[in-house]
Amino acid sequence: MEQRKVFRYAIVATATFAWQDERGIPQRSEGITRDMSGNGAFIYAAVGPTEHVPARIEFELPPLEEGKAPLRVRVKARVVRVERDPADPVHSGFAVSYEGAVLRGGEEENADAHHR
Repeated sequence: MEQRKVFRYAIVATATFAWQDERGIPQRSEGITRDMSGNGAFIYAAVGPTEHVPARIEFELPPLEEGKAPLRVRVKARVVRVERDPADPVHSGFAVSYEGAVLRGGEEENADAHHR
């Protein structure tokens, strides 16, 4: 039985991601998260990277307070699992493990917008 070291949260967030295909050609697509943790996420997407491929992902989470900017989290990640089911393409997607993250949003982002 698989034992996870980190709790996963059922969070629905928009995910925009970029990677290079097997020929080295830059690719870009979008999806929706199924769940997220401090170590990784599962993203539902019709098109996405293959297993073991590095990717850059930006998650857009709802604001923590009404009237605030959405929370954006940018991560470098590696694809650890791909789930493709031609009979159920809506639930196809991939799991990633984070390699680094930058958090943006709320007051910090609003303050940055005023200084531009």
